[in-house]
Amino acid sequence: MTDITVDLNGYCVNLRVAAIVTRGTEVLLCRPRGHDWWFLPGGRIKTNEDSHAALHRELTEEIGPGFEVIRPTVIVENFFDLDGTRFHELCTIYEVAWNGGELNGNPAEYEEVFAWFPREQLADIVLKPDFLKEPINNPQPGLQLIVNRDN
Repeated sequence: MTDITVDLNGYCVNLRVAAIVTRGTEVLLCRPRGHDWWFLPGGRIKTNEDSHAALHRELTEEIGPGFEVIRPTVIVENFFDLDGTRFHELCTIYEVAWNGGELNGNPAEYEEVFAWFPREQLADIVLKPDFLKEPINNPQPGLQLIVNRDN
């Protein structure tokens, strides 16, 4: 299977899945090695793969099997620039509970570093996209649709 990412008319169009992984009052974030900003764990959806299956695959690869997917919580239509590339991304974000012990860790070959943060510290963290601080800190009972344009 191939990642669903296509270059169209100067935009990189992505289908992505992400997770708000919580452990008590903490939330799990990741960042690319060598950068100072954080984002939600997840990744691109592959052809013929639904978002739930993609989330299971990505989280198992990245953090291990100690999680429980609760529900989809946010759909994001996100327009942004990253490292000179314009993106048009559709992302389904799930609420996930961490029930395991230690994460898989942060081996040197991983592209990302993972860390737990108390929710009250999110205001001081560079999170991309920044608007996610609100649904992380104040989850809504239904499915939210957020359209974000950074460009």
